[in-house]
Order: sequence, then structure tokens, then C-alpha cells
Amino acid sequence: MLNYRLMGTLNSTPPLVVLHGLLGSLDNWQTFARGQTTQRAVLAMDLRNHGDSPHLEGMSYRQMGADVVEVLDALGIPRCDLMGHSMGGKVAMTLALQHPERVQRLLVVDIAPKAYPPRHQALLQAMSTLPLATLTSRKQADEWLSSTVKHPFERGFLLKNLGRHTDGSFFWQCNLPEIAKHYLKISGFPPPENVFTQAALFVRGGQSDYVQDTDLDTIRQAFPQAALTTIDAAGHLPHVQTPAEFSDTVNAFLD
Repeated sequence: MLNYRLMGTLNSTPPLVVLHGLLGSLDNWQTFARGQTTQRAVLAMDLRNHGDSPHLEGMSYRQMGADVVEVLDALGIPRCDLMGHSMGGKVAMTLALQHPERVQRLLVVDIAPKAYPPRHQALLQAMSTLPLATLTSRKQADEWLSSTVKHPFERGFLLKNLGRHTDGSFFWQCNLPEIAKHYLKISGFPPPENVFTQAALFVRGGQSDYVQDTDLDTIRQAFPQAALTTIDAAGHLPHVQTPAEFSDTVNAFLD
């Protein structure tokens, strides 16, 4: 079963389940969750092949959605509010379309229900060729990635996946080979077979190009009640880059 962290106490109010993006982990939601637990429980999960979750074959959105449902069943949660960022947003959309009875309200962060160009292939290649056997420090790893990932913030985000054994040697905590193998599938999105008729909010960063105005028609074909809001100062990581405004946006929708 997926690794998860429950913050707050389960009660009659449906918890907010949060799902991270590609090469992220449940730790990405720590700051956000701290401001939420007085109002509702927050259940964060490491998706398969990420964080401390099992390394498994396959990375289809149907498989990843089923993993989330397994955790909900194990915790006795019949229905939740569901939020996902980027790849996690696609997992959330897939789950809502396949199991609408399990989702009360849906939040999708900076992603649309469509296929994207494989813009991260060079990044995955750089991570895959990092010389782990001779690596002596995180600084060295940061320098290795700097030619591909220019922004220090993004490199720091990726290097959270770099673990270290007791003998000092480094390893990738995520299942990098499996993620790279299925990256084209992750970049894509299966044509929706159903419609989710409950309330849905799509939150995009104003400095990001992941969700365009023209995507709203596509969004509403599968999510007819969807609204689209923009956090102007944010890029692709609004929950990290603009945490206060992002929390206010989520609270306004859920409350």
C-alpha cells in the first residue's frame, strides 16, 4: 500500500486528500497541511514509485488512482475532497471520473486533462546519468544537474529524491528507471470515458504555461462544474511558491 501521512483527526468532515506531482513526495504538502488541520484532516500520499511508497511496475493513471482508493478503503474513508498537483492532478482527475462516489469536491493544481509534450525527458536523462557511485556530496549532484536544470529552486526540489546510505553512498529514493520508462504515458492523459458532475476548481499559476485559457473547454467536457482561477505570482508550484494565497484559494472553495 502507498505510504501516507494523516495530519489532523478523521471525523465527520471529509478529509482533504493531496497528491504530489512528478518526482515529488508527500513532504511537498507539509507547509500547506499545517494551516489546514484545524479545519479538516489532510491525508497526503506518496504515489507509487515516489517517496517511501512501493516500487511497482506500471505508471498508468488508472493504476495510480486505484492505489489511492486502496488507502481510502484501508482507512475507512468513504468519500473525500481530493486535490492533486501536476501528475497528481491527473491521478485525481482519473479517480474522480472513475469513482465519482468517492470524491466530494475536486481541486486540480496547474494541469489540464490533456497530453503534454515530453518536456522533462532531458531532466530524467540527467538524473539517470548522475554518477551515484562516485558522488561525494549533494553539492556535487547539484552541479551535475545545473546544466540541465537552471533554477536552483527546481534543482533543490529534485534533489529531495536523493537518499544516502549509512556508508555515505547516494541513491535515488524514487524508482527512477520505472518513471523514465513510462514517462510518455505520464505526459499523456487517457480520453475521459465519464463525466464528474460535482464541484471542481482548477488552480493555475500565472507564470506557468501548463493551463491555457483555451483548455477550459476541454476541462468542462469532463468536469462541467469546473471553475478556473489564477494565482498571478505563482509558477507551476503555487502551493510552494505562493503558500498563503494558495491556501486562501483552497479554503474559499472548500468552505
